[in-house]
This record gives sequence, C-alpha cells and structure tokens, in this order.
Amino acid sequence: MAPHLPPLGLRRTVVAALMLLVVGCTPARSDAAPDPCAPAVDGGNVLTRDVAGISLHVTVAGPVGAPAAVLLHGFPETAATWRAVATDLAADHRVVVPDLRGAGCSGFAPPGTDAYATADLAADLADLAVALDLPPATVVGHDLGAMTAVAWARAHPEQVASLVLSGGGVPGFGLAERGPPHLRSFGDAPPGTVEAAQRGRVREFLGGFTGSPAFPLDEAAAAYAPPGRLDAAMGRYRALDRDAVAQRAHPRPLAMPVLVVAGGAPDLAADTVTALRPDRRVVVVPDAGHYVLVERPAAFADAVRAAG
Repeated sequence: MAPHLPPLGLRRTVVAALMLLVVGCTPARSDAAPDPCAPAVDGGNVLTRDVAGISLHVTVAGPVGAPAAVLLHGFPETAATWRAVATDLAADHRVVVPDLRGAGCSGFAPPGTDAYATADLAADLADLAVALDLPPATVVGHDLGAMTAVAWARAHPEQVASLVLSGGGVPGFGLAERGPPHLRSFGDAPPGTVEAAQRGRVREFLGGFTGSPAFPLDEAAAAYAPPGRLDAAMGRYRALDRDAVAQRAHPRPLAMPVLVVAGGAPDLAADTVTALRPDRRVVVVPDAGHYVLVERPAAFADAVRAAG
C-alpha cells in the first residue's frame, strides 16, 4: 500500500485515475477460468454455514484438535489468495479460510443494506467460530482482512488467542492519514459506480490495482466479475468512516499478542495498531511487498506458527 493519502480535494482525480488503469501492464490471461468456489486449501473440505443471515463459504483443513488458525482476506483477494499459506499451515494447524461477506462464494449483505462494516464481518466470524466449535484461534488478517481481524478480536477476545496482521491498518487510529489514495476514492464513490465503470474489464482493473506478478489475478477476476461482487467489495471501503467512529468509541487495548508481518517496507498495521497494543511485534519478510502472503508464502506461514 502507498504510505500517503492526498488531500480530499483530489479524490475525483484519483477516482478517474483508478478507472483508467493501463491495460498493457496487466499480466497475461490464463486459458482456463478458475472456479471461485473451489477449496482454498489443497485437500481441504468446503463447508457452507449460515451466520447472521449470511451464507458463508468456508474451507477447513488440517488435523482435528490441532491449534486453530483463521485466515481473513482483503481486496481484491478471496479465500483462495491464502492457498499456499493455508496449505502449508494445514500440516500442523486446523485451518479455517472463509470468503468474507460479499466475496468469493459467500452471500451478500441483506437486501437494502450496505452492511459491510468490520463490525458486520466480525459478527459473522464470531458466529462461524461457534458453529465450527473452534477453540481460541490465531486470527490472521491481510489488507482489509486485518481491519476485520482487529474488530473481531476487540468484540470477542475470548475467541482470539493471538493476532497476525499484514498490510492493513486500523480505522480510527491513523489509517485515514497514512493510508493509500484508493481508501478515500473507493469509499467516496457512490454504490454501484465502480462496478459499472469496470464492467467487462474487471481483470484489467484488478491487474493495474494489484501490480504484483505473484498475485493470483485470474482467480481474483473470476471471483469479482459476477454482478454485485465488485460493489460488495466497495462496500467495505464505504464503511471505513463508520469503522473509524466505532473503533474510537471504544479505545480499549487488544487483549491478545499481536504480530505484524511486513513485506520489506513500513506496514500500516504496525503504525496503526500500536495505540491498541504498544508491545506489538513486527517481522519483516525481505523480497516481498504488500502481497507478502503470495510473494513469500512459506515465510508468512512460519511467522504465523511463531505467533501461535
């Protein structure tokens, strides 16, 4: 993520720039379209659980009774983005990898709502943990998933043994000031406008947005091309101001250990979670950027093991 946010007066310019990402920079397309509902872990079992009125698509893998690890994706990710990390961890963890509300093959927010705030997603996850009878877990969040992980940990500390955060800041604690331009531009865009602008060119849009050759672009494009998926993702950005208000309203510290896994550069999670956990630890993975989970998955999995 870029470290600085431009003045709000530039937001329309930023939106326009994001809408016109250069197609020529997009990696080559694969011939076979991936299945967005395929297991997110090699050899894993796909489950569907109804929580808070939402159908969540979840992959579960690893030994029953092993330490639990729940992996939460950001955007333009889905559960499938965790495949290499999750498959590694499943050797000695009970790994749970959900598509979050509105993403992948999970259900949308209830009709007539824009319920994609971190509190909404955290409530889904709290109910999922009960439905799966999970013990207190190591909860791992990347990008927007890190924000959701923090919200879950603060709302239900009894369900979260430790937190691992990467590439995503905490709303209300410096994210707006330090975050990249798209946080504001996506959040300011009215519902439906980004999806309408990118209809028919979702892959090109995501390719210019991610910018990492290691990112599984074909999987992301297959997941976000269906109607409503891209707008649901934008709903998470539209909720960031609400998230910030909610986080500041209850500034109690995080009760569990926090590890930040950073890809070779300053990480928003490290900067913004400090107010909630001053003794947070940071592991820097060399030769990686924002998408450290796909650029250096073995190192990321090892960091999760160390956190647990």
